[in-house]
Amino acid sequence: MSREHKTEGSARPSEVNATDIGPAVGALTDLPVVRKRAARIAIGGVFFVNGAAFATWAARVPAVRDSLGLSPGALSVALTGLAAGAFVGLPLAGGLVARWGSRRVLVGAALYLAALPLITLAPRLLHLTAALLVFAIGNSILDVAMNTQGALAERACGRPIMGGLHAMFSLGGVLGAATGGLAVNAGVGVGTHFLATAVALSIACACAAAFLLPDVRRDRASGPLITLPTRRVWAPGLIAFCALMGEGLMNDWGALYLNDVAGTSAWTAALGFSVFSGGMVTGRLAADHIRARTGHDRVLRGCVLVAAGGAGLAIALPAPWTGLLAYALIGLGLSAVIPMTFSHTAERSPQQPATAIAAVSTVGYVGFLVGPPIMGALAEWAGLHTAMLVFPFLMCVLFVLAPSLRR
Repeated sequence: MSREHKTEGSARPSEVNATDIGPAVGALTDLPVVRKRAARIAIGGVFFVNGAAFATWAARVPAVRDSLGLSPGALSVALTGLAAGAFVGLPLAGGLVARWGSRRVLVGAALYLAALPLITLAPRLLHLTAALLVFAIGNSILDVAMNTQGALAERACGRPIMGGLHAMFSLGGVLGAATGGLAVNAGVGVGTHFLATAVALSIACACAAAFLLPDVRRDRASGPLITLPTRRVWAPGLIAFCALMGEGLMNDWGALYLNDVAGTSAWTAALGFSVFSGGMVTGRLAADHIRARTGHDRVLRGCVLVAAGGAGLAIALPAPWTGLLAYALIGLGLSAVIPMTFSHTAERSPQQPATAIAAVSTVGYVGFLVGPPIMGALAEWAGLHTAMLVFPFLMCVLFVLAPSLRR
């Protein structure tokens, strides 16, 4: 045990605030093996719930749009609720978890899941925007709390597990999207679908809550409720910015690139996103084993080279099958960047991991939002083929930033 951990573990009662919420940092490693395994499964379940709930909404966006008769412009206005909710929720979540602990703040899942059927009750555009705002705030609070729990689980287990947890999020997304497709084919209404999903996921989340880890002891329970990025997190924040901007480009422009530039059919273009997601899941499942044997910076550079190789293949040889291979490589390369960045951030801020994770998430989410519009502007000016050069540029920036993740 390090000197820092010994100092914290042996602190006199008078030095510890009465509102401390859990054991000292080092005490997590002393938990029984069965308790650690149960916590890991429970936290993975929360990640799964988060991914499944958001994919449920994403799969039924057309039905929600049609129910209100929204034009593309009106739908864009409604979707600003998601962006606004994220920008409010992420800094707020950091302050909430810092004050009350990730285990307590995970009740934000109730707000998140309750907002899912609330979306279907919106009678007008304004109400839909407000419902999506609440949905995004709940998602952001749950996101920071579950990643903080993931960081605690890594500390308790003494080895990397964040990649596997994020793989559960991706698997939840796959199941949520597939269930949405089945609901559409079966003619199940959006309201019924969202309500049944919210109830099922709430039960799963409630079961998982009993096995979550206690938060580490804090020296102060007070502090700002809204936490903003500080200079200390700008390097990992920029890494998250580039990685999430790359994911945003693939989400919004990947299928269009395959269809318009690589000349694929509409079906193959849609398959491209599935291949990309498959690469993400595969990479996240393998990332923990690789990261346990080498440093964060080396893994990041390896990931960057794989993703850059995929982007180079898609740009140099735009064809259907090379495009699908390229997308698999891009997903594989991007898969570990965010989990690894969150792990590194939590390691650098062992007493307040939630505040740091929230700050990094806030910076990263800006990249996710601004990336697709920038890509659209460049595609309008120089063509989509040329605009795709943005992706290799982002990988170059990540390669340069990799040393900042050294322990």
